Amino acid sequence: MKKLLLLVIPVLIFGLYWSRRETVLVVNQRPTTDDKQQVLGEISISTSPAAIIQGEPVLITVNNLGTSTIKSLTVDGKKIPVFIHEGKPSALVGIDLRGKIGSYPIILTLDDGQKIESKLIVGERVITKAPLGIPDELGGNTPEAERELINTLVKEGAVISAVPTSPEKLWDGPFRLPIEPPITITDVYGYSRQTGASSISHKGTDFRAALGTPVYAMNSGMVRLTTNMRNYGNVIVIDHGLGLHTIYMHLSEILTKNGDTVAKGQLIAKSGATGYVLGPHLHLTVRINGISIDPLKFMALLGEG
Repeated sequence: MKKLLLLVIPVLIFGLYWSRRETVLVVNQRPTTDDKQQVLGEISISTSPAAIIQGEPVLITVNNLGTSTIKSLTVDGKKIPVFIHEGKPSALVGIDLRGKIGSYPIILTLDDGQKIESKLIVGERVITKAPLGIPDELGGNTPEAERELINTLVKEGAVISAVPTSPEKLWDGPFRLPIEPPITITDVYGYSRQTGASSISHKGTDFRAALGTPVYAMNSGMVRLTTNMRNYGNVIVIDHGLGLHTIYMHLSEILTKNGDTVAKGQLIAKSGATGYVLGPHLHLTVRINGISIDPLKFMALLGEG
């Protein structure tokens, strides 16, 4: 598993999705596995990372399953699809940025009726705030433009939430970043943008990318949506199966179409400044079963070694 080593450099806010600090992604290293484990008999359930907070992904692993077979795996009462990762039954869970803190029960049910219970503990994320206005092209800093922004963000979010997913695992091996090094992160996941009287959560990671920078598929999958939106600009949504989507926004060109099967590292687009932006960059969102999680934490779990 990889740990992302980030060098933080102060910068000004240059665009809608640019924050007050800029991070240069230097090295990725995986965290240690089996960070938290509860053993019940011969079968155990482990979760990674060791410390989990709101807005982060969790990898659940079933150990020592032997010849037993899994009937279902639920987390906090919701059934989660199981796949094989590094030779073991595993599952991905996304903790919502505003999700509850505390204990999430995990229940593994085997075909012979045996139930194995564990839990994961979710801590609270400290959410910072930063002011961000509305560009003149979208009405400027007026109450009317603010209402239009919020209304259209809700509609665009509904479109993305409706994108289907395959019941089969479509990705193969570790994920890669969507652009080539050097990687500069201009806006991190999880803080709140104060726009007028509204607070808008930033549920993705922004990468510095000059106009026309090649954008690559992070892993194999199927293109489920290519469209243009008022706020998100030109958008591609790739379905990697089992509820896992990667979403690429503000593109200048889209080089694939709905229904296309793409391979890891395939050129799918070029970065741009379309939609609600003041400068070119690439916004990346990663969703697990409809929940947008921190893309860098996702890469720490399932990224390249």
